[in-house]
Amino acid sequence: MKHEDAKEAKFLNLVDRVSACEKCPRMKGSARVLGPGCGPLDAPLMFVGEAPGRLGADGSHLPFHGDKSGHNFEKLIEQVGVSRYEVFVTNAVLCNPKDEKGNNATPTSSEISNCAPFLRETIDILDPAIVVTLGAVALKACGAIETHAVSLREHVRTSRTWMRRTLIPVYHPGQRAMVHRSFANQLSDYQFVAETLRRFKKPHKKASSAKPRSEAAKLGLVARRALRGRANGLSYFALHKLCFLAEIASLESSGERLTNAYVVRQKDGPYFVDLHLAKLPQLIPGIQTWSERGKVMLRLAPQLGFLEADDQPALGKSDEEAIEKVLAKYGRMPDAELKRVVYLSRYMRALLRKEKSAGANLYNAAVLPYLPQT
Repeated sequence: MKHEDAKEAKFLNLVDRVSACEKCPRMKGSARVLGPGCGPLDAPLMFVGEAPGRLGADGSHLPFHGDKSGHNFEKLIEQVGVSRYEVFVTNAVLCNPKDEKGNNATPTSSEISNCAPFLRETIDILDPAIVVTLGAVALKACGAIETHAVSLREHVRTSRTWMRRTLIPVYHPGQRAMVHRSFANQLSDYQFVAETLRRFKKPHKKASSAKPRSEAAKLGLVARRALRGRANGLSYFALHKLCFLAEIASLESSGERLTNAYVVRQKDGPYFVDLHLAKLPQLIPGIQTWSERGKVMLRLAPQLGFLEADDQPALGKSDEEAIEKVLAKYGRMPDAELKRVVYLSRYMRALLRKEKSAGANLYNAAVLPYLPQT
């Protein structure tokens, strides 16, 4: 068995045991958030948070995705040039702890202790070079696995050796932590993390000196192309599928993706993390959303039904051609037919074959390849 296959088998076995865990009474109704959606098993960098959020990972099953903490985290790593394709994200406690009113609660010492063996095993399986703790609870949980003398207040933006790897403490990206450490300061902390990560990665050819547009912004342009001229709206479901088909068209024609946005497999097919409903108003100002026959529908406000001239060069001629080709062929397809086309793509078929051979559910596994810019 190849090393990569053995590592994946160990990880999936761990996921099964986490899914069956019932050690913490108040966690019984919460999701066990550990699986392919956490990130690649060869990631050099692991983020460890506190626990899944009620409005975030407890529903999305993607750590730090779907709530305000998740949006802040995704914005922080993107702004310092770190992709979710190259990091593994988990928590000290793998289920959402709720208080008697059903709101998020801080994990107890016993709950942290119950999950500590899972955290240790995850670190042992992945063997990351760098572990970044998000907040005091995560830092304390790592100290329970192997003692350290690292303090969040005193050692932020520094690194220490821990378990033969580099340990970096940063503040939690939640709104309460922002009171103690502003977003701007946290951005500097994440810049330190990004610089540390780059020292561990293989050097690439020198990139262009031009500042690249963010993956979210580029994806926003693709989404606006799909929404243009749709006065009656486009389903949220279809938006994700058309963006996915545009990525494939670009890959097949040029060998490059339109964006390096993070795409995972969910029950209804590919899902772009950057197209979370709560993010769309910032990604596409003025976008309108409503519900129709149980579907979320989208359209551009009338004044945004065209594209501004300064957006035109952002994607390039070959990218524009890939998008227009996809929209001409699939743009008016019913959702059910669009889903069929997506599932017949070689990327989805490859993931389904892998899922069958592994005998495991690979929901939230990455679908498209990550192609670092060189």
